[in-house]
Formats: sequence, C-alpha cells, structure tokens
Amino acid sequence: MPRPAGARNHDFEEKRAALLNVLTDFALSADLRRPSLRQFAMAAQQSEPTLRHYFHDRQGLVVDILENIGLRATLLWEMVSTPSISPAAAFEEYFRISEAGMKLGGFTRAHAFGLIEGLADEVAGQAYLAKVLEPALKAISDKLRDTPGGPTTETGLRAAALATLSPMLVMSLHQELLGGAEYTPIDASATMASLQGWLSKGFSA
Repeated sequence: MPRPAGARNHDFEEKRAALLNVLTDFALSADLRRPSLRQFAMAAQQSEPTLRHYFHDRQGLVVDILENIGLRATLLWEMVSTPSISPAAAFEEYFRISEAGMKLGGFTRAHAFGLIEGLADEVAGQAYLAKVLEPALKAISDKLRDTPGGPTTETGLRAAALATLSPMLVMSLHQELLGGAEYTPIDASATMASLQGWLSKGFSA
C-alpha cells in the first residue's frame, strides 16, 4: 500500500541528517552566492521535491544549515570559552585558535554564508544570529568572565567579545574571500599580536 502524501518514511531523520551534512558542506564550499533550491538539490544529487520533503522549502533548508554549522562549532566554542590565567593569555589563546580557523577556511566560510543569507532574508538572519554569531560572542564572554583580571560587568564582557571577534572576522573576509591575500596582504600573526596587546590593556580590570 503506498505511503500517504506527506507521511514520513521510518528512517526520515537519518536520511535528513545525512542530506543536511552534504548540503552544509556544499554551503561552506560553494561560490559566494545564494544557491537556488535546484542548485542545492544538484549538489546533493537529489530532486527538488526530495529536499522539500525533508526541509519544506529553501528557507527551511538554509535555517537548518545554519543550525548545523552551529552544532559543528560546539567543540570549538567550548575550547574558546575555557578560562585563562590572565586577559593577555585569554586573547592570545583566542587569536591562536582563530588563526587556525582562518587557515582551514571554516571560520570565514561559515560567517560569510550566514551574512549573505541573513542580510537577504530576515528569518535566515535570525538563525545566523542565534546559531552562529551569538554563540561565538558568548564563548569569548564566558572565557573572559572566568579569567582573573578580565572585565567585571556584562557590558564590559560584551564589548570585549565584540572587539575581539570583529577584527578577526573582517580580516578573514578581507584576506580569504575578497582577494586581499593577493592584492593587499595582511601579516595576520603581527596584526593579531598588536590586537592582543591593545585588548589586554584596554579590558584588564
């Protein structure tokens, strides 16, 4: 007897998870454009109706991809949030982890995908904010909150997190995705050393 329209197969969640991982990989490696549902389907070697079965529509798929990116970053954020012995050590540790993320490309691509989709679609924007950007900021705040000598107020912690993440995000977009590495290269290590020094002095209690 055929399955009623809209009914889920018994292994729905497993197939959906496998598809989502393939499509997340595609989102993090594709051209810097907003892929159509058809392009997503081609990347997964599936039909558009299949993707609609698992994700409802393109917006639902993008939101799920952003959530999956956040899940993939959980261990990284846990590593970032580990307290340090001093603000200087905290910033040094963060920039060291971020530099590795820049070189591997995941840091840059994840935020680029979220920004491109989020600025074009409010629902995707909220998903990027909740699943990717805010957890990244929270990890920095948590690290500094439990680091001796760090900011002591929530406003100070928020400011420190924004001041720490923002230059890394701009520098990675500048170098990796906007052609800066070829046309106007930045000495990332030297730049991060300067930022580390300024931030350590500016946000020490």
